[in-house]
Amino acid sequence: MNVNRGQAEAWNGGESVHYVDHADRYDRQLRPFVDAIFDRLDIEADHTVLDVGCGCGVTTLRAARMASSATGADISAPLVSVATTRAGEQGLDNVDFIVADAQIHPFPDAAFDHVISQFGLMFFDDPVGAFRNLARVLRPGGRIRFVTWQGVEANEWIRLVADAVAQHVERPVLGGLSAGPGMFALDQPGEIDSVLHDAGFTDVEVESRTPDIVIAGGGRLEESLEFLFGMGIVRGLLGRLDADAREQAVDVIANACRARYVDGVGVTFGAAGWQVTARRR
Repeated sequence: MNVNRGQAEAWNGGESVHYVDHADRYDRQLRPFVDAIFDRLDIEADHTVLDVGCGCGVTTLRAARMASSATGADISAPLVSVATTRAGEQGLDNVDFIVADAQIHPFPDAAFDHVISQFGLMFFDDPVGAFRNLARVLRPGGRIRFVTWQGVEANEWIRLVADAVAQHVERPVLGGLSAGPGMFALDQPGEIDSVLHDAGFTDVEVESRTPDIVIAGGGRLEESLEFLFGMGIVRGLLGRLDADAREQAVDVIANACRARYVDGVGVTFGAAGWQVTARRR
């Protein structure tokens, strides 16, 4: 049975559509955080890599070019389909993708030198159990490296949306493990450290990464706004409003983006994530 049933339903349904339709744009928007994953990661040519929550495969494919083999796992069949197609188009034969709930999937014991993830580890119903499963698949001394979002206040691009919504309704609690699986579930360094130690990791390092990101990876203002308003977190926040309030909030957000738009670049906002590294005991 899939423990993360709610996440499986979401990511095999409507939540995946925007990612599938705009995979290249997401890659460009999040490129600074992908670079953070691979910064000083020391993947060697004989290493094996597991990419959890691999999405459309950009991190898995990058790892495959550095390692002996790479496996991408995601709970979303539509996203895995895109990743598989990309691997074929790029002629990579040392990579495979599977649809799997990494919280419970029976990956082989001690089969990987590295576990990586780009914003894919915040959606577990049982975080300690999930990370314990990931520790199990690492060879002794193997490392996990992932990026996860800092809180709403640290992320200018989503704070804009949350503040516009909060002019009309109470802002929902979006961060911390107590709020359950979600984009900001691992926004507290202390909770990250505690979960990883309880799961069997040591030498936990949590480093701040605060790059600017370009919404939709660039493009015309209208394209950037269409992308932003199609993102799941934005749709969810705006969906709390009635029609009149939503129209007002959309105007506020659009005007702020218009002020940030630079022709030939796009709409740029500050973003913030945690780069987390730990070693299996």
